[in-house]
Amino acid sequence: MTRVEQGTIRKVKSEDLEVGLICADRDGNRVRLDHVDREAGTLAYHFLNDELRVQEGVREVLIDKFLAEGWYVT
Repeated sequence: MTRVEQGTIRKVKSEDLEVGLICADRDGNRVRLDHVDREAGTLAYHFLNDELRVQEGVREVLIDKFLAEGWYVT
């Protein structure tokens, strides 16, 4: 089990955002970033199932809103 205080899990930062990045929230939901547009300040992502396959349609949100939701990366 990975421990937060060891520094291997941390909140996603703006500079981490790139296509293909997989992030998780505290409930275990995972998303894969599909598009990052820094000029427009938006990104698009898909939710993933346990096998890391696409579970839902694409969602597009503001980067600031995505970061405020508290996604984590390892």
